[in-house]
Amino acid sequence: MSQRIKILLSAGMIQSGLSGVGRYVVELANRMRSFDTIDLHIAGFDADRALFPDFDDAHWLSIPASATSGVKNVLWHQVKLPRLLRQHGYDLLHIPSYRRIVACPKIPQLVTIHDCAPFRLRDKYGLLRGLFGRQLSPWLARRCNAVISVSHFTKQDLVKFYKLPSEQIEVVHNGLSRDVYCPQQIEDLRTFRAKHGLEQPYLIYVSRLEHPGKNHVRLIEAYEDFRDNTEQAIQLVLGGAPWHGAEVIQKRVADSPYAKDILLPGFMEEAELPLWYAGAEALVFPSLIEGFGLPVVEALACGVRVVSSDSGSLPEVGGEAAIYFDPESVSGMTGALEMLYSESSEQIQQRIERGLKHASLFDWDIAAKLTCQRYRDTLKVKNPA
Repeated sequence: MSQRIKILLSAGMIQSGLSGVGRYVVELANRMRSFDTIDLHIAGFDADRALFPDFDDAHWLSIPASATSGVKNVLWHQVKLPRLLRQHGYDLLHIPSYRRIVACPKIPQLVTIHDCAPFRLRDKYGLLRGLFGRQLSPWLARRCNAVISVSHFTKQDLVKFYKLPSEQIEVVHNGLSRDVYCPQQIEDLRTFRAKHGLEQPYLIYVSRLEHPGKNHVRLIEAYEDFRDNTEQAIQLVLGGAPWHGAEVIQKRVADSPYAKDILLPGFMEEAELPLWYAGAEALVFPSLIEGFGLPVVEALACGVRVVSSDSGSLPEVGGEAAIYFDPESVSGMTGALEMLYSESSEQIQQRIERGLKHASLFDWDIAAKLTCQRYRDTLKVKNPA
């Protein structure tokens, strides 16, 4: 039998599991906890313990609550964590975000990088965060022993912008919980619609309210043009928690002639997400850049058509199932919506079936197994005979 390796996975930046990185860490950790080839430990805030129910005190390293802010969190990872790594005898450190890469961990380090947004969207971040992402992060990443990318698109960006050797980067796609994201029962949908007062057909965009990167304003403009040219009373649901620039989106909604039909329900609990998707006419996903784009796969798995930006990783994630548009073209987005509603019943069913088949390629269990194998490859530990 091969040795069991002791891994520390940092959950110090998961934002209570509400962010994409948060979903990634929670999904992987709770699956890898049961693996007998690794001994997985979590470094996280005690406030997040409920997200990791199978991790006892012996497998939990508490990050002080005082280190929640960005700068203090970075300093904890750079100054305090290296000493704890030696003290507890960890074999490998897994950092799931480029902003927390440890400069001198003293043990092998693997990082997951989800996107290269500071290079692609220079107005997404402030001056200091932008400089950190473009100047310091590549240097830190080149000090890591191994890198995981969540898409082939991000891998290409890491080679281009970070100057990382291609062979150092392993692509491990994000996954799906198949028992959660699947077509829903008609009666459950009726109950859900009644609960939320969803009396009209609706299009949905699931993303935090972030401007300009998530491209809400252009979507609202395209929706208005589409409504101007159709007699159908179709609502637009913009689901997600307020983030940087949310006030710009909220004002644009308030100024819209169709303001009463644009809904802002806020953060959507994961327990209800499949119902939000399945009840929609389609998911519209206009984001300017995504390292992966989980909502696209989730919606397809729920048997819902997808109209998506053709930018970044989204064509990779949506495959041949989605209808694509240029996210910087309002007219292109409007045309994609018109194409959506021009499809026949047969074409709709074919697109839904393609989506279900494509979504079946993504699975968190597979992602967890591949990540575990990456740990062992990084340490050059053989698998059990």
